[in-house]
Amino acid sequence: MGGVLAPRVDVAEDEKAVTLTAELPGVDEKDIDVSLVDDQLTIRGEKRSEHDEKKEEDGRTLHRVERSYGAFQRTLALPHKVDPEHISAQFKDGVLKITLPKPPDAIAQKQSRKIEVNKPTGSTGGFNA
Repeated sequence: MGGVLAPRVDVAEDEKAVTLTAELPGVDEKDIDVSLVDDQLTIRGEKRSEHDEKKEEDGRTLHRVERSYGAFQRTLALPHKVDPEHISAQFKDGVLKITLPKPPDAIAQKQSRKIEVNKPTGSTGGFNA
């Protein structure tokens, strides 16, 4: 299999922040790059092979390799403009967690979105054009 791998990402949101959690098993922290351009967050890096390209390894013959190795990249569009200075990222046990605080105007917009829905008035029960 070739090409660029795309890590799976969970996206969660609360009143103050958007949190992205990406599974990156077998990846070293030094091989991860997180960048933000406008409202596009990109996670990229490389999962390096744990063996030499030889058939013999520690006295045994390697017959099959199904674990994936190589470059990975995932770009996500963010719902809000985020100040890059306030983004935080932690990497532990193969899981990358990125916290993106919402700007104050996004918090205010979220609070003012409720629209009340009413039943139509009149005997037809339909909509009038």
